[in-house]
Amino acid sequence: MKRFVSMLLFMSVFFTMFATVGQAAEVVPKLFLNGQQLKSDVNPQIINNATVVPVRTVSEGLGYQIFWDNVSKTATVTHSNNVIKLILNDNVALVNDQKVQMDTTASVIKGTTLVPLRFIGEQFGLDFEWKATEKEVHMYEHPQEPSDPNAPIEAAGIITNVAYSGDSTLTINYEGVVKANKPLLLDNPKRVVFDFPNTAFTPILNTQFLNGQFEVDVTDSTYLDGFRYSLFSKSPPVARVVILIADNTGYVMTEDLGKFQLKFMPLKDVPVDPTVPVEPPVVINPENPPASNDVFDIVIDPGHGGSDPGAKSVLNKWEKEFNLSIALKMKALLDKETKIKAHFTRTGDTYPSLDERVKFAESLKADLFMSIHANSGAKAASGSETYYYRENSKAFAAVIHKHLIAATKIKDRGLKKEGYKVIKQTTMPAVLIEAGFLSNSVDAKMLFDNAAQNRIAAEMVAGIKEYLKVK
Repeated sequence: MKRFVSMLLFMSVFFTMFATVGQAAEVVPKLFLNGQQLKSDVNPQIINNATVVPVRTVSEGLGYQIFWDNVSKTATVTHSNNVIKLILNDNVALVNDQKVQMDTTASVIKGTTLVPLRFIGEQFGLDFEWKATEKEVHMYEHPQEPSDPNAPIEAAGIITNVAYSGDSTLTINYEGVVKANKPLLLDNPKRVVFDFPNTAFTPILNTQFLNGQFEVDVTDSTYLDGFRYSLFSKSPPVARVVILIADNTGYVMTEDLGKFQLKFMPLKDVPVDPTVPVEPPVVINPENPPASNDVFDIVIDPGHGGSDPGAKSVLNKWEKEFNLSIALKMKALLDKETKIKAHFTRTGDTYPSLDERVKFAESLKADLFMSIHANSGAKAASGSETYYYRENSKAFAAVIHKHLIAATKIKDRGLKKEGYKVIKQTTMPAVLIEAGFLSNSVDAKMLFDNAAQNRIAAEMVAGIKEYLKVK
């Protein structure tokens, strides 16, 4: 299994906010993993009759990911098909939405995080044995059937190349469906970590791996020190790209069909920090809409299409199907409006490029632009969110988001600012909606329900009319 030191660093920071519980016993137990004694700067301890061990000691051999939600103060740990949520100052964890009581609270001794051994053993698939006479804790990984290293890995997307261009730009090329999880910004050394779920590498790239990864040093950039990539997990497949960056460095990530591009620059020059969650606004009063006594031209953009199906839902339907269905239902409603003329970037299963979508809206000198999407992520992720980029789009986004939540009736994930190309490079007020999570069974069932789609389409039209002050 692969190491995940970044997660351990995060957990150390996360748990330093917990209060230390109880007093450590004088007896210091020894800790063994698969028969090998584990060493650490801080020994395992017995606190309140429960053995606690350093996270780093038992976790380096485990392959799991962690995401921090600054709003709910929750760390979500994903390992294989299990999702564990640890809430700040709470010794009850949620494991696959079920409450699990930890033996004792986490503690920090001499700057090292210690967590209950039983919790680690039970939740991350380790067997353990306490040898009282020897004062030893033995932990064992479950034996796995040997696998063929040359066997193909089934994945929705394949990364075909990761390349540095020489101008502080990193390009990740891919085939199929590839989406990036929310990036992690980590220190010591400073780096940005991108995970791509349900994604593998081409066989050619796999042959270049040394000790499980491929590393590149960068010597001619002010902002990049190097990068590496690896297959972080085989089942399910997760591709990982780690970029080592200098201090006070930020980036802008753009996406086009078949590639992600990361442009690194001074932190002060980044228009939006993509690693910081945006708090949803409390109230935004809509600004005056475009002045016109005639007909408003609006562009509706059903995301993806054709060769780019978008995310696959748990119902085995594709995001492009949902996006187009909502757009066509909106078209039926908008065609009845006398003061609004709707234009569509696609009305069938075709793929206009992102540049073509922007050019289409700009050539029309459209008054508004709306891009329709659905989200994908962990099974537990749920809710609707609305994105904008420029300040002239914020009020429009606030109105649309209000109507989106009214239509979907699921978790409100807020109004967010992000530099997606179609809402960044257009000049009119522009929004991008993520109606719900196709990876969540409840969200997906709602998104492909005809009555729910009719509600979403009607509310989107109502939001457009409200913003334009069209009766």
